[in-house]
Amino acid sequence: MESKLQDIMVELNKGKHKVEQLTTQLNHQSTLISDGKSTYIRWGTHSCNTNATLIYSGQLGGTNYASTGGAANPLCMVHDVIWGSHQSEGNMAEIHGAEYQDNFWGTNTGDKDVPCAVCKPNTHSSVLMIPGRNQCLPGWTEEYHGYLSANLVSHTHTQHYICVDEKVEFLDGGTESKNGYLLYGVRAQCGSLKCPPYINGKPITCVVCSQ
Repeated sequence: MESKLQDIMVELNKGKHKVEQLTTQLNHQSTLISDGKSTYIRWGTHSCNTNATLIYSGQLGGTNYASTGGAANPLCMVHDVIWGSHQSEGNMAEIHGAEYQDNFWGTNTGDKDVPCAVCKPNTHSSVLMIPGRNQCLPGWTEEYHGYLSANLVSHTHTQHYICVDEKVEFLDGGTESKNGYLLYGVRAQCGSLKCPPYINGKPITCVVCSQ
């Protein structure tokens, strides 16, 4: 009888140990989920602000402004490229660098090549881009602000709207007009877009916020 009781106690202790292990694993997974951080791309600069950690800096890449196909979204292409073993074939998509167009972005910014930075907020897990504001809503922390950008409506290719930093920077040596993916400012067009609050022809601001 005493031997059976000892066996039962051993099995109970094993079960307790398994429960403790499972609880530890669940708590660890919960911590990973709660500590998960969103990333964002800071278009037009090489670095992040003091509230965020730089994951990598690169250059803006995308489909040529005049293409009828390709991808709409831009990418932040790394500087430290690692190549694979595949070779080019006859039919393939293309990715180009990007240029600021005109001097909307600042004095002598036309045709300069565009950098980018991938950033992770140090303390926040949610990231939001708000078009039409250069300040965050209450309770949110600003990562950066600037102006909305897209392709011209007269051009063939469609692009995603992105928020370009107000204080733009440039890639070294990128001053020639090569076109590719082009950054234009975006202005309000009254009609279905209500004016007020918008003003016809006024450039649209934007802000990237975290919480």
